Amino acid sequence: MNRFSRILAVIAALLAIVLALLIGLPLLFQDRIAERVKTELNQNLAARVDWRHLGLGVFRHFPDLTLRLDDLTVVGVDRFKGDTLASMRQFGMALDLASVLRNVLGGGGTPIVVRALELNQPRLSLIKLENGAANWDISRKTPAPGQPQAQGSKAMTVSLRRFDITDAAVRFDNRQSKLKAWLARFNQSLTGDLSQKQVTIQTRAGADTVSVTFAGMPYLRRVKLGLTADVQADLANKSYTLKDTELRLNDLRLGVSGSARAAGKLLDLDLAFQAPSTNFRSILSLVPAIYAREFEKVKTSGSFTVNGRVKGEYGDSVFPGFAISAKVNDAAFQYPDLPLPARSIFLDLSLTNPGGSLDSTVVKLDRFHVLLGRNPIDAGLELRTPLSDPNVDLKAKGKLDLADIRRTVRLEGIDRLTGTVAGDFAVRTRMSFIDRKQYDKVAASGSVDVENLTVAGKTLPHPLAIQQASLRLAPAKAQLTSFSGSLGSSDIQASGSLENLLGYAFRDDDLRGTATLRSNRFNLDEWRSGEGDLQTIRVPPKIDFAASATVAELTYDKLKFTNARGRLRIKDQRITLEDFRMGALGGEIALNGLYDTADPAQPKFDVNLKLAKVDVPSAFQAFTTIQKLAPVAKYAAGKVTTDVSLSGVLGKNMMPDFQTLTGRGSLATSQIALHDFPAMNKLVDVTKLQLLNNPTMQDLRAKFQIRDGRLNVEPFAVKLGPTVMNVSGSNGLDQSLSYTLGLQVPRSLLGGGANQAIAGLASQAGKAGIDLSAAPQIPLDIQLGGTVTNPSVKAEVGSLASSVTKGATQAVEQAARTKVSAEATQLVQKAEQQASEIRQQAKAVADKVKIEGYRQADSLTEKAGSNPLLQAAAKPAADQLREQSDKKAADIVSEAGQRADSIVAAARRQAGQVTDGR
Repeated sequence: MNRFSRILAVIAALLAIVLALLIGLPLLFQDRIAERVKTELNQNLAARVDWRHLGLGVFRHFPDLTLRLDDLTVVGVDRFKGDTLASMRQFGMALDLASVLRNVLGGGGTPIVVRALELNQPRLSLIKLENGAANWDISRKTPAPGQPQAQGSKAMTVSLRRFDITDAAVRFDNRQSKLKAWLARFNQSLTGDLSQKQVTIQTRAGADTVSVTFAGMPYLRRVKLGLTADVQADLANKSYTLKDTELRLNDLRLGVSGSARAAGKLLDLDLAFQAPSTNFRSILSLVPAIYAREFEKVKTSGSFTVNGRVKGEYGDSVFPGFAISAKVNDAAFQYPDLPLPARSIFLDLSLTNPGGSLDSTVVKLDRFHVLLGRNPIDAGLELRTPLSDPNVDLKAKGKLDLADIRRTVRLEGIDRLTGTVAGDFAVRTRMSFIDRKQYDKVAASGSVDVENLTVAGKTLPHPLAIQQASLRLAPAKAQLTSFSGSLGSSDIQASGSLENLLGYAFRDDDLRGTATLRSNRFNLDEWRSGEGDLQTIRVPPKIDFAASATVAELTYDKLKFTNARGRLRIKDQRITLEDFRMGALGGEIALNGLYDTADPAQPKFDVNLKLAKVDVPSAFQAFTTIQKLAPVAKYAAGKVTTDVSLSGVLGKNMMPDFQTLTGRGSLATSQIALHDFPAMNKLVDVTKLQLLNNPTMQDLRAKFQIRDGRLNVEPFAVKLGPTVMNVSGSNGLDQSLSYTLGLQVPRSLLGGGANQAIAGLASQAGKAGIDLSAAPQIPLDIQLGGTVTNPSVKAEVGSLASSVTKGATQAVEQAARTKVSAEATQLVQKAEQQASEIRQQAKAVADKVKIEGYRQADSLTEKAGSNPLLQAAAKPAADQLREQSDKKAADIVSEAGQRADSIVAAARRQAGQVTDGR
C-alpha cells in the first residue's frame, strides 16, 4: 500500500468514526435527554406534558442536534383539569449539539441553546373564562409542589433562527370579552437570529379559513387569511416596528404600519391600516356566499374605502382605543351568466373605542342600501356597551322577491326559490330592560310577512313551502300570528310567540317561545336515509321552546297513527314529550319521555310507553324493539295492554342500541292465542298433551325487567283451558330461551299418547317416593331452553305437596296484585271464587289422603285375622296410620284455608274494601 492509499484509508476511518459518533451519541444520551426535557417541562409548566415517542438525530439540522416529539399533548390542571390545551402530531426542536453535551455531561448546569422550532399539525384550544383565568397561562412562578427549586439561573436559552408552523387549527374563546375566533389550515414561517439584540424578523403566515365573532355578532366568516410582515425588533428594549407589512382577507389587502412595545405586563400599540385599492370587488370578497362561487367571474363597479387605527395599551384589564371605518359608494355586482345585478349598494360602517375596555366599543351602521330587481332594502344599526348591557337601535325595511335573489346570486344546491318576504320593523332597547321585563322602556314595532315561499333543491331533504306567515314585533315578545306551510308532503299550521330575540342575537342567550302546531298529515318516512333508516335528528342548542301539537295522521313505515296529540318541550338539546297520545294498532299509545342529543354521537332516550289494547301481530310488525325482546309475539294473536319504561342509547339510524337498553314494565291481556310457536310444538311432542297445541291463554298478567340484553319475566300464572300454567324465566337478544313452566294437568285430559307420556314421567316420580295415584291433577315441571326457532324441552312430574294449591294460588295472587279499576268488586268476587276452589281442591286431596291412610290401616287389621296376638300388634300400627292420615289431611286443608284467606284479604286491600280504620 503506497503512502497516498494509506492517507485515504486514515481519512475514511476518521469519517467512519465521526459518522458512528453522530449516529451513536444521540442514541447513547436519548433516554437521559428525554427524561431531562420532560422533567424541565412539567416542573416549569402548570400543565401535564406527554408524548408517544422521542427521537434524536443530527442529519436534519446538521451540525445541530434535532429533538423530535411525536403525538405531543399538553393537558390542563386545576380548573382546566382534563382539558386539552394543545395536541401536536410532531414537535421538532434543533439544539446546539455542543450545548447539549455540556449540559448532560456537566450535570445540567450548562444552558441548552435552541436554534429552531417546528410544529406539525398543532391543534390549539385557547380559552379565557369570565373571571379572567386563561388555560394558556401555564408558566409556573414557583416549582410544582413537591419539586425541588431548580439549581442555577437558567436551564435553556433561545438562539432561535427559524420557527415553522404547518397545518394548524386554532380555536380561541375569550368569554370575558365575548370574542371568538377560529382558524383552520394555518401555516407560518418566521426567520431571524433572536440571539442578536437588533434583528429583522420576517414572517409569512396564512390560513384557509378564519371566522371572528364579537358579542355574538359575526365580523369575519370563513375568510382566507394571508400575512406578510418584516418586523424590526429591538429585543433589548422589547420594541417592534412593522415594515412592509400586508394583511390579506380574501381579495381585500390592507397595508399595516406602526409599532408595538412591551411596557411591563402591558403592550403599547400604535398601529394604522388602510386599503391601497378602492375597487368594490375587494370588500365584496368578504361576503362568503359570493366569494365561494366563481368569484373571479363576477363583474363589479363602484368604490370603497377602509382605514383604521389602534392606539393604546393592551393587557389583561385594559384594551387599546381603535377607530375603523368602511364606506361603499354606489356599487354594483353581477355574475356574467345571471340576468339580474345587485345595484345601488351603499354602506357606511364604523367601529370606535376610546380605549380602556372592550365594552366601550360602538358599532354604527349609518346606512345600508341595496336594490334587488325593483325592490330596495334599507337598514341601520347602532350598538353600544356590547358586553355589559347591549344598547341596540336597529331598523330595517324592504321587500325581497326571492326569485330575484336566484337571478342575482348563485345558490348552490337550490333548484327552486320563489315567494316574497317583506319586513318593516324597528327596535330600540337595552338588554337589561328585557331582562327585568321593563317593557315600557322598550320600543319595538313592525312586522315580517312571508307569502307563497317555495324552496327546493339538493341541499334540502324535501321541498319547503310557506303559503303564508306573519310575525308581529312587540316590546315583550314577537307574535307568530299565523303560519301555514308544508314540508315535503306534510302540512303544518302554527301560531305562537318568540321571546328574547335580541338576547339570542346579541348575547347568545336562549331563544324562548311557545307554539301550537297542527298537521293533517305528517309523513316521517320522508326523513329516512337512503338505506331506509330514520336519520339522526340533532336538537339545536340555545332553544327553550314549548309547544302543543296535534297531528290527524302520522305515518312511519307500515305504521299509521291517528289523532296524535300532546305537548313537547325543546330545551338543553333535549326534546321532552308530555302525555303524547295517538291511536294505532287497533288501540291507543301513550308516550312520555325524552330524546337527548347533548352528545350527538350517542343520542339518549328515556321513555314510558303505554299500549292499550293493541293488536299483537301489528305491534310485532311495527316495532323492532318487540321483535328483539319479545319474539314470541310473532306467533301470537290477540290484544294486549302494556306499560313499559325504557332507556338507552340510539344508533345513527335512530334505533336503540339494544346492549345499552334497560327498563321494566307489565303486560296484561284477557285472551291471547299462540299459533305454531316452536317451543309449544316441541312441548306437545314431549308430553303428547293436546292442551298445549296452539293454546289460547286467558287472564295473563306479567311483569318484566330488561337488563344486560335480556328480558326477565317475574313469575306469573296464566289460565290455560281448565288448568293453570306458572311461568318464569328470560329470553335474550340472541333469541335464546331460559324459562321454567309449571303445569297442573287434570287427569280428565289424559288419554292415548298423553297418558303414556305422563305415566312415564309419573313412574320416575314414583321412584323418588312420590305417589300421584290419588291426585286429581298431575303437576309437570318444564324447562324450556335453546332458541326461539330451535327450542329444547325437558319435562318431569313435580311433587304433590307443592302442587296442591300452587296454580290457583298464583293466579289469584297475580289478580290481587293487579291495579284496581272500576271492576274492583268483580275482582274481589273472583278472588273469593278462586279461594273457594282452593279450599275444594285441598279438601278433595285431603279426603283422598285420609281414605288412603285408613285403607292401609284397615289392611293391617284385616291381615291380623282372628289371631289375638297379631291383632294386638296390628292395632297400634293401624291407629298410628289413621292418626297420621288425619294430621296430613288437616294440614292440607289448613294451609289451603290460610292461603285462600290471605288472597281474599289482599284482593280486598287492593280494591279499597278493607275496613281497618281507613
